[in-house]
Amino acid sequence: MKVTARHQYTASVDEIYAFFASETTVNDKYEALGSRKFRIKDLTTGPDTLTIDSRREVPVGDEIPAMLKKFAGEWNRVRQRENWNKNSDGSYSCQLRIDIDGVPVKINGDMTLQPEENGCVNIVDIEINSSVPLIGKALAEFVGQNTEQQMESEYQYIRRTSEK
Repeated sequence: MKVTARHQYTASVDEIYAFFASETTVNDKYEALGSRKFRIKDLTTGPDTLTIDSRREVPVGDEIPAMLKKFAGEWNRVRQRENWNKNSDGSYSCQLRIDIDGVPVKINGDMTLQPEENGCVNIVDIEINSSVPLIGKALAEFVGQNTEQQMESEYQYIRRTSEK
């Protein structure tokens, strides 16, 4: 399943990038979105690079289909790794990987944070796959739907926080 989004901000590309690069704002975001036991395992910045390796537990919700319940508990442990690079045109590119403990899906994606006339835009493309026989497609779709909801919540939080 493919999940895509286009998140527009009135803040500058560097202001939004700084939001992604701050341990404080990342932790505040996770807390505001209902995650628990969140921590930044690694946050390494260079002149034109950023690497973030974070862990958190996220609530699954009640809407999980019965056939998928054996893969998910009430809370799932998530590891998210982001590798950001600044491009020569002033944009930023990110390769993203998300692992969910005990859930047999692969989640990989790309983000491009680029300047626009009145701020910037973050273009997100995520691919979710599962090779589990019979239910893999349903599992990928369920994780994809949750990913879309989570991305929208994160976007709204960043907009509210960065555009004060």
